[in-house]
Amino acid sequence: MKDALAALRTAALACAVLGAMASATAGPAPGAARFHACHFAKSALPFRCATIGVYENRAKRAGRSIALELVELDAVHRSHRAVFWNPGGPGAAATDLAPGFASGQVPKELLKLRDTYDIVLLDNRGTGLSGALDCPALYSHANERAYFAQLFPEAALRACRERLAKSADLSEYTTAISSDDLDDVRVALGYDKIVLDGGSYGTMFYLDYARRHPAHVESMVLAGVAPPGFLFIPLEDAQGAQQAMNGLIKDCKADAACNTRYPHFAGHFAALVGRFDRGPVNVDGLSLTKEVFSDQLRHALYAAETAAYVPYIVEEAYAGNVGPLRKLVDFATVGIAGGLAMGLNLSVTCAEDVPFISEAKITGSSAGTFQGATRVRAQQRACAIWNVGRASASFVQPVRSEAPILMLSGEDDPATPPNYGREALRLLPNGRQIVIPHAGHDFESECTDALIVAFVRSRDAKRLDATHCVGNAKRPPFATSMKGFGA
Repeated sequence: MKDALAALRTAALACAVLGAMASATAGPAPGAARFHACHFAKSALPFRCATIGVYENRAKRAGRSIALELVELDAVHRSHRAVFWNPGGPGAAATDLAPGFASGQVPKELLKLRDTYDIVLLDNRGTGLSGALDCPALYSHANERAYFAQLFPEAALRACRERLAKSADLSEYTTAISSDDLDDVRVALGYDKIVLDGGSYGTMFYLDYARRHPAHVESMVLAGVAPPGFLFIPLEDAQGAQQAMNGLIKDCKADAACNTRYPHFAGHFAALVGRFDRGPVNVDGLSLTKEVFSDQLRHALYAAETAAYVPYIVEEAYAGNVGPLRKLVDFATVGIAGGLAMGLNLSVTCAEDVPFISEAKITGSSAGTFQGATRVRAQQRACAIWNVGRASASFVQPVRSEAPILMLSGEDDPATPPNYGREALRLLPNGRQIVIPHAGHDFESECTDALIVAFVRSRDAKRLDATHCVGNAKRPPFATSMKGFGA
C-alpha cells in the first residue's frame, strides 16, 4: 500500500483551514472534536476535517497542548463504525491520503469499505498536520554531500533538535502516548469499536493500541508486521535486506532475460560491497559511504517495482557507471526519508527500540549480511544526539490480543521480514498471516485489497481463500535502464 501511495505524499492538501492547521505550534485545550469544512480538489465527497486537542504531557494533564488533525470521510450508509488508517513510518502522515480519495487513487479496500464504514485519517502527534516534528534540512538537496556520507547528517540533526526542543518536549512522542491519543479521538468521534488498518510501524502502533484499549478494537489489518517485543528498529534491517537480496538474486537467476543480461549479478554485487568495505566510493564527486549505500539499496528492495532496477544499478556501478547509483541514493533519501517527520521517527525509535538493542543482538543480526552493523550504528549515533528517555520495559513485551487480525507480509520484505509476524501470532489466537511470494515491504494489489475487504466484513481471517493472491504473485520484469525509476 505505501509504495502505491508514495506519490500522494507530495500532493497539496487543499483544505479550507489548512493554513491554520499546519501553522499551529501549540494546540487548543483538550476537549471534544471541532469540525471544519474542508475540500480536496474538485471532489464532492463528504469530507470533514477536525481538530482535537490533547495534552503534550498526558501524565501531568497540564501545560502545552497539541492539535491533533484528522480528515474523516463519512460512509455511504452510516453505521457508526469506522476504519482508522495509519501509514506507518514512524513519521508518515495519514492525511496525505486525502487527495488520493479526491482523485480516486486510494487503495480500493477503503473505497469499498466506505459503503458502511467511515474512513478516518488521523495524523499522530508529531506527524503531518499534528505538530509535525520535521527536520527538512536533513535531507534537502542543499545537504547532499552530508547525506551521501551519513544516514543521519549530524550537524543538521543537532540543529533540528535544538530548534524543535524550544517548543516541544521530545520525550512525549512515543507509541504508547499516541495510542492513548487515538482513544481520545475515538471517544470524541463517538465510536465504540474501530477497525485498525495499518502498515509497517502502523502495525506496531495498532498492536499497542489493542493492548492498551482492547475493548474498543473491532478488528485489525496489519501489513508489513512490526510487533512490539519481537522487532526492534533497526535491528532487523541487516538480515531483512540480506534475505530480500537473496530472493532477488534467486529470481534473477531463474528469469531467462535477467540471467542472460546479468549472468554474474551475485558475484558483481559481492565485489561492489567489497569496495565499500574498503572505504567510501566516489560518486560524481560525492563521497558515498557503506552505511548510506547499503541502506538506500535496502530501500530499493522495499517494493518489487523498484527492486527490479537493482541488478541494472549494481552492474552499472560495478562497471564504473555510478549515475544510476547516485539516482537511487537521491531518490531513497529525499523521496522516502524526506517524506517522514524525522524528529518524530527518532523520538519513537530512540526511546522504544535502540535502548533495548544489545551488542550480542547486533553481532547476531549483522553476521553474514552485506549491510553489517552500519544501520544500527548510524541509529545509535543519531539517538545519542536526539537524547530522549528510555521507554518503559512494558512496551517491549509481546502483545496478547483476542481481536480478529489479518496479517499481510511480503516474502522478501527487507524491513519487516515475515518471521516476526509468525512469532507474534503465537499470542494472537484469532490472527492469520498471509505471505505474498516475491513481495517486499510495500505491496498492494486487487487481490490483497479484496482479502482485506472480505476480512473486515467477516472478521474471520482464517476462512479467507488466499489461493489466488499467493499462487499468482510474481515479480515485474527486470529493468535494463533507469527509465521509469521512481515514477
